[in-house]
Amino acid sequence: MRTISLQIVLVLGCLVTGVPGGPAAGAEAKVAILYCTDLFHPYVDPDDHFDLATLFALEEFDVRGIVLDLGAKQKQKTGRPAVEQMMWITGRRVPCAIGLGRPLASRMDKALDQPEEFQGGVRLILDTLRDWPGKVAIFSTGSCRDVAAAFNRQPDLFRRKVQVVYVNAGNGPGGVQTEYNVGLDPQAYARMFESGLPLYWCPCFGAEGYQTLLTIDQARVIGGCAPAVQNFFVYCLTRSQADPIRFLRSGSHPLPGGQRRMWCTAALLDAAGRKIYQRGADDFVALRPGDARQAGLAEKEVRVFEFLPMRGRATEEMKEGKMQLDVELNPAEPAGFIFRATDHRYEMIMGSCLKNLLGSLGREDNRGKANLRPN
Repeated sequence: MRTISLQIVLVLGCLVTGVPGGPAAGAEAKVAILYCTDLFHPYVDPDDHFDLATLFALEEFDVRGIVLDLGAKQKQKTGRPAVEQMMWITGRRVPCAIGLGRPLASRMDKALDQPEEFQGGVRLILDTLRDWPGKVAIFSTGSCRDVAAAFNRQPDLFRRKVQVVYVNAGNGPGGVQTEYNVGLDPQAYARMFESGLPLYWCPCFGAEGYQTLLTIDQARVIGGCAPAVQNFFVYCLTRSQADPIRFLRSGSHPLPGGQRRMWCTAALLDAAGRKIYQRGADDFVALRPGDARQAGLAEKEVRVFEFLPMRGRATEEMKEGKMQLDVELNPAEPAGFIFRATDHRYEMIMGSCLKNLLGSLGREDNRGKANLRPN
């Protein structure tokens, strides 16, 4: 497999801080979002289940569709059980389709030659953009395959209707792009940087804070969840083959412990427009600004991460079988943004926010959430 190396030029002394967050920054409105995920059952990495729960826990999101990435593998171990469980927990129905079955042959590949059984993801993306009256945020965790192919088919539609694209993949400044998500489809990843779309790049790994990686105490996070949500995680982590909805109602089970690496928590909070507030010693919550004011926390905001201006310039230069992708951070003419953690307590704070957020999911007394109801 060819690898992609990414060279970043930092314009030191000119980086702009205080850049506005994602599509809901400063607003209380719903965010129409398309979510693309390499979610499987049995899992490949259960961080995807935590991210799915986070997606549904954020009230700001109007989830217009979920694309299950890597269609050929979805046929063997589909992630649909987790999606069905989360829809049952929240009382919501969300369109879901599996994605393309093999990597793009080139950055311009429209994937029209792939089998019909794998076209549902691209079709869901395009139909949503075409039919939704406003703009749509796209959140990609896994490969960028279906997003890139859909863009190649209708770039003008994307430019009109896409508000922001979060790409959770790659290594930060100076890193060779051999990260797992990049390797799933290198051509699709490279395409995102030359698309001209409003890109929010969230590197998985990188020096000097340019990485979204954090490690959580799995038992601590799951232990604060509602019973059905606890069973959602137990079902995943034990690779259960029981009926997924019945398992949610099957009573208590021992909670799995250990550490869990996460990548998308901060990006999801940013996409929802939430800010971070300190509620107590080592206790942090992610809230909408209006809710923070009502809770008396408006003066307790903590700056944990930021997105710095970036202008991507994708080129392809073959050197010893490696694809070169040059991206220059140019604050004067930003065309996108790159994630950077700014607080040395980043992992602890994000873990606390995740615990408190998922602790509200599926509870009958939680404002704005649907009650649990039988399927």
